[in-house]
Order: sequence, then structure tokens, then C-alpha cells
Amino acid sequence: MGLNVQERVSLAPYTSFRVGGPARYFCEPETREEFAEGLRFARDRGLPYFVLGKGTNLVFSDTGYSGLVISAEKFNRILWDGAHVKAECGALLMEVVTQSVERGMQGMQNLAGIPGTLGGGVYINAGAFDQELKDVVVEVLSLDKDGTLRERDRDACAFGYRRSVFCGAGEIVLEASMELKSGGDPAELRREMEETLRKRSEKQPLEFPNAGSMFKRPPGNYAGALIQAAGLKGFRMGNAGISDKHANFTVNLGNVTAQEIWDLTSEVILRVREHSGITLEREVIFIGDFLPWPRLPER
Repeated sequence: MGLNVQERVSLAPYTSFRVGGPARYFCEPETREEFAEGLRFARDRGLPYFVLGKGTNLVFSDTGYSGLVISAEKFNRILWDGAHVKAECGALLMEVVTQSVERGMQGMQNLAGIPGTLGGGVYINAGAFDQELKDVVVEVLSLDKDGTLRERDRDACAFGYRRSVFCGAGEIVLEASMELKSGGDPAELRREMEETLRKRSEKQPLEFPNAGSMFKRPPGNYAGALIQAAGLKGFRMGNAGISDKHANFTVNLGNVTAQEIWDLTSEVILRVREHSGITLEREVIFIGDFLPWPRLPER
């Protein structure tokens, strides 16, 4: 049948913030070959492309995306072989965690509740509660912008805090292989996972659309603490707000625009810099055209 490429598809339903204009082109590949076909489609037309998982760590602009958005949602198989698991990029990270716990495999239980897909998690080296994907990933298969498959071991992935070699490289993370520790007690691991989920529920504003932690943790400090110290907990601009529950969460209070999220986070960067001298860096990825915030000069 070949890859089905659609035109003018709204991106808001595909992101956790529920914002974003239309993608000029949009497709949902289900095989490696269809991913390669999507890249050829973009390359032949001189278009940029973006690979979309569950849209939990990004904001598309209100004007949308001028190229091809490639949704990985249907490329989602998870294959186990003892303590070794291989998962495709569209697999939900939470599903991989849940299956690992059910099998008594240790090493991912604290990643419970991280939204999004495995591909996005590998891309930014997702982590929580003293566990990161880099601790279990042993090999990653990617597709470069020329359509060539590339395999990398853990060291070659250059994992760091919320980054990897794939950031900005124009490559598509297709699959990741992970090695866990066998012999765990599923009941105990389930208790650990549920405790992690409880902590998330208590500390995070899951009742409002959001994209997780908005800012990266600065060295020796915490973004939420710096934002709160600057008096910004509960601060609001338009329909974008800083959560009363956790200051490092920006939330959609209802019918928010992408520009409002950009403006609010720009003002937060400015005020935290003025208060503490520390410049916060966004962890959430903003894609497309945004009007600059006039009070925040570039540095």
C-alpha cells in the first residue's frame, strides 16, 4: 500500500499540551521501510521533518509546522528475550516499564509515570528517581537523514542529562535494546512502581494539560525551587500558568495558545535570572515560529 501522507493535519490532538497549528504534511509509518519512505518524501521536496512520539515534551507553534511530521505511534512492538528487551520507538515507555515489572526485571521501575514513547525517552535520556534510560540501554538503531540504518552501543549514544547524540542530529531513533537485571520479585517491584506513581500524583499537576518539567535542572540547584523563590508559583499569563503544585510545571488552564506558553516561560527565565543570576534552560522543545518576548534579551 505504501505510506499514506496527509496534508494540513492539526497537531494539537497529538500533543499533551493540546496546542499547535497544522502540519503541512503528516504520516504514520508502521515499518522501517515506511520511515525511510517518509524521509525520501521530505528530502525530495526539500522539506524539514520532525518525528513525533506522544507529544509529551514539546510545543508546536500556533502556525504549525511547515514540513513533514512523522508520527511514530503505530511503530510500537515490544519484544522480550529473558532480561533483554527490544522496543520500537513508538512503544509507550510506561508500557515497557509495566512489562518489566510483571516479569520481575529490575532497572526501570522508577521510570513509571514518565509520559511519552521509548524513542522520545532515548532521544533525551529520560529519567526519574535515580534511574535513567542510559542505565539500561545497550544498543540503539536509528535512521539517518540519508535513509541509512545506524547501530550504536551505549557509549556511542553519548548520553547525558536530558541529551544524547541524537539531539539535533536529524536522525530517527527506530529501536532500542535494553538489558535489565532478572530475578526481582514482581510484587515488590510493583510496590516500588506504585509508590513512584503516587509520588508523581502528589507532586505533579496531572489534572491540567502540560508537557512535564518545563526547565532543565541547573547544576547544584532545582528549577522549581528557583521559580518558587522568584515568587512565580501560581503565576499566570493568559491561559498559561505556573502550577500551584510544582513550580517547574507550566500548565494549560484552558484554551491556551502556544505563544502564551512561550511568553510565560520567557518571563520566568527573565525573573529567575533577575532574582538569582541563574539562567534557566527549557527542557520542553518548542518547534515553529514564536514571537520573541521583548523583555528577554538574548544571551
